[in-house]
Parts: sequence; structure tokens; C-alpha cells
Amino acid sequence: MPNAWLVSPPYFLALGLLTGVVGFRMGWRTRSRVALPVVQGMLGWGAFALAWSFLGPAWSAAVAGAWALGTTVVSIYVFWGRPGETDERVARAREYRAQMLEWLTTGRGPEVAPFRMAVGHLRELIWYLAAAVATANLASLVLGAALLNYMNAYVATLVRAARRPGTVLLLAWNVWSIVRVAAYIGLGAASARPLLTLAGLPGDAGAALRLAAAGLAGVVIDLALKLALSRPAGRRLARAVDLDAARENRSSELALRLDLS
Repeated sequence: MPNAWLVSPPYFLALGLLTGVVGFRMGWRTRSRVALPVVQGMLGWGAFALAWSFLGPAWSAAVAGAWALGTTVVSIYVFWGRPGETDERVARAREYRAQMLEWLTTGRGPEVAPFRMAVGHLRELIWYLAAAVATANLASLVLGAALLNYMNAYVATLVRAARRPGTVLLLAWNVWSIVRVAAYIGLGAASARPLLTLAGLPGDAGAALRLAAAGLAGVVIDLALKLALSRPAGRRLARAVDLDAARENRSSELALRLDLS
């Protein structure tokens, strides 16, 4: 029974979640913008590769998803409490926050320039897939960790400056962004198969193809949701956040008053 548990899907999902948490904590302690995503990605890839060896492509993608969830939960908590250190240690944290707060302030989202947005997403996807194919998903998980970090830093800013915490917790991670992360995880796992096959770990070809198809569908759904929901979601989220506090990377005045009372 213990041996069966060690090669079961729940074990590997728990392992993926744990590597997300531990990888972030280890990387954070390096105080390096470069080392943080590298350490995160390396630990996540270890869980991914083990799951591929025992369970195949589909479950290895699920384990990568658990890794992303683990690193997201712990990073938002840390970023929420340490805004200054976050800006120093997370690449693109300031730039991404400014870009997203501009969207919330003006209401002008990707629907203003859909072609430019699509081209930007395509360029990002090509780099991600090239990294996944060339390194059996290792470099793409490092890139994914970097992306998650600056997105989670922005989410932590919104939570810190929230006037309506429930609404912020519900909407801070945009639904299209969640779809995109899931799509990239599936595509990264599928793209790892050629190199893993050369290494003697072929995995199920049909499962890899299904992951690739689902990932490509997710990319399209991401774009459609972003164009359709950006404006209404942005308006509702903007009303729930003290945007002045968010721009200054501090707590809202309401939160400060509640703390003092």
C-alpha cells in the first residue's frame, strides 16, 4: 500500500503543490530577480519529470498546475506583506503593475487594439513553446514562474489596496489569465515529449496531442474572453480598489483606519 501511494496521482499532485511553495521560498531567500524564477522552475520541473515518468503527460501537466497553484498562493501572501522587497526582487513587478492600473484607471483595455494584443500574445507563445521543446519544459517553467511572479505581485497590490476584499479576491486574477496559464501548462507538457522521448521517457503520444489541442483551444479562449470581458471586469474591479493606494503600493485608507481602530 505505501508503495502504491508513492506512485499515485494524489501523491504527485501534493508533490507539485509542495514544490511550488518550497521553490518560491527558496528562491525568495536568494534576494535575486534571476534566481527566484530559476529556483521555482527547477523544483517544479523535478515534480513534472517524475510525474511524467510514472503517470504520463496528462498527469504531469496536472502536477505542473499544482506547482503553479502552490507558488501563487505563497507568493501572494509574501508579496502582500512586503511590497518594497517585492519590487526589488520580482522582475517587471513595477512595470506590470503600472500597466494594469492604467487599464483600471482609464477603462481602456485590449479591445482598443486587438490586433496588437494578439500579436503580442503570439510572440510570447512562440518563445514559450521554443523553450519548452528545447529543454523538455524546464526553461518554459522558469519563464512561467517569472510571469506568475509579476502577475501575483500585481494581485497582491490589489488585495492590499482593496476597498471590497471579496470582489478583489474574486476578480484580481482575471479569468482569461487563468485560462492562459492552464493553456500554457498543457502546451508546455506536450512540447516536452520530443526531448523526453530521446531521453527514454516517451509518454503517451495521444495524451500529448490532446494536451496540445486543449492548450491551443485555451489560447484562443483566452483572447476571446479578454476582448469580451476586459471592460466590464475592469470597471467592477476598479470600484473595489483604492487606485491611489494601489499606485503608491500601499494599503487603502479604509484598511488603515480599520487597523487603527
